[in-house]
Amino acid sequence: MNRILTAIVALLCTLSSFAQSTAESINQAKARKPIIMVIPEKAWCINQGFVKDDDPKSPDYEKALLNDDVLNVITKMGGIMQERGYPLKNLQSALDELKNESAIEMSLTSKADGEIVEDELDQLTRVAQADILVNIAFSRTTYGPRNLVEFRVTSVDAATNKQIGGETGRSSASGAPISVLMEESVLSFMDNFTSSIQRHFEDLTTNGREGSVIFKIADDCPLNFDSEVSLNGDTGELNEVIDYWMNEHAVNGSFTQNGKTRNRLSYEQVRFPLFSKGKFGGKPQAINMDGFIKPIGQFLSQFGITIATTPIGLGKAYVVLGGK
Repeated sequence: MNRILTAIVALLCTLSSFAQSTAESINQAKARKPIIMVIPEKAWCINQGFVKDDDPKSPDYEKALLNDDVLNVITKMGGIMQERGYPLKNLQSALDELKNESAIEMSLTSKADGEIVEDELDQLTRVAQADILVNIAFSRTTYGPRNLVEFRVTSVDAATNKQIGGETGRSSASGAPISVLMEESVLSFMDNFTSSIQRHFEDLTTNGREGSVIFKIADDCPLNFDSEVSLNGDTGELNEVIDYWMNEHAVNGSFTQNGKTRNRLSYEQVRFPLFSKGKFGGKPQAINMDGFIKPIGQFLSQFGITIATTPIGLGKAYVVLGGK
């Protein structure tokens, strides 16, 4: 009887600790607003000629920021968001960090048969760890000494690149600086715009951030995804074991397996938490998809498998399975 009581008490303590950790993560997410990074819209950059020298279909954000109007508009928009309490990641700082980041070279190797490709926007979101991208596009029309600014702004989930909200605005014709005209054109809709961002972030807090994971088998891996393995007294295929792990760790067990071969397994619509408990008893910390999926390595080690992960942006990761 004493053993049973001891086991029950231990179980209750474990459940209480887990519930407390989960509550701390949710409360921390609810206590903050999403981190914003303001960037010029991709299509706008291309139309304005701010493109890579070797690829006219890829925006060059460095070139765009050399334009005074672009810099003024981004600075002003960032200031407006900060006034409403949104933490801001600076685009120029993120670009500077990319120049010194050796991880980019790793993510562009043929580690997964050449499949892993990360464009500059993916790199920026990964480095900046912003929750929401605020894309801006504008045009200025000159009437003698006066200017008129038309402005378009869209909010995008940094993990999925899905649009959250969008608005357009237009200033009066005036001789005021473009930053002043831009503010005039956006203030009329800014409350609705930020409300849509906050609603989306609250959904992420409750239901998890959405992302995707692709698993690949390396040459030295002792198993493939069709291989039979045993877990908890049951026998099944390796892909089913990974399904089991995903179901246990995704928020509300929400994910979709959308493709499987012997050597490739992919998941989309994977809901992963915004925060994970820090190591060594640390406080909950924000994570991306790479941080969410790394613990599967310890789980798969019982099958003689090691993993190597490569993050793509905020919401995508590649996991390469190899041998010990």
